[in-house]
Amino acid sequence: MSRTAMRRDQIATFIENYATLHGGQSPSLQEIADALHISKTTTVLHVKKLIAEGRACRQDGKLWLTQLSLFPPLKK
Repeated sequence: MSRTAMRRDQIATFIENYATLHGGQSPSLQEIADALHISKTTTVLHVKKLIAEGRACRQDGKLWLTQLSLFPPLKK
């Protein structure tokens, strides 16, 4: 798996966990960037790619994942 694909997986996992902890509310792009220690610009690019891949969508100004994890990520 490429490094960029792994980063997108991290972003998707963060969005899912954030929504779980915040009653379904999606995180802002800045919150994602801050949590993963990446720039907001990089976050925007990855989120656009998640949307293009069909793994996320924007609705009513919120970011939604379309494919939630069935199993939690493995700890390394």
